[in-house]
Amino acid sequence: MAILRSVKQKDREYIFKSFGNDKSENPAKVIFSRFPFLDEVFPYANQKNVLDSSIVKNFDNSLKAKEKLVEHIINSLVDNITANRINYELFLKECVESFENLIFNDKEIKTVRDFLELPQEAVQRIAQELFTYAKIEDEFTIEEKKI
Repeated sequence: MAILRSVKQKDREYIFKSFGNDKSENPAKVIFSRFPFLDEVFPYANQKNVLDSSIVKNFDNSLKAKEKLVEHIINSLVDNITANRINYELFLKECVESFENLIFNDKEIKTVRDFLELPQEAVQRIAQELFTYAKIEDEFTIEEKKI
């Protein structure tokens, strides 16, 4: 009989390293509510196929139809480019429970909503680190149990 054993699991409390936080006497911590599944990527948008749209199917070669088609192609292009980017706001809302010991401009940051109000560069850098940490796989081994 095979027994699955956990060797190394991620800690739900994580001290991030961005901006030298890990070197502080009382570093800020992020408390994860859950970790993303291996195939979970939190995209900004789903990729779109321009040819499958009703605009193309109902195209009648009028000026208005041409304008709609051009607008649709541009919007689809933008959506497809951003579809491959990680939506850190969605990731944080789905996977982070709270923050501890984090203060910005004399305001304590406790919730994801509070965190998202920080300057965008800080949010992006810390969120990227959190996402990288959250995607690290736990390690397991299988042992044989003699019956």
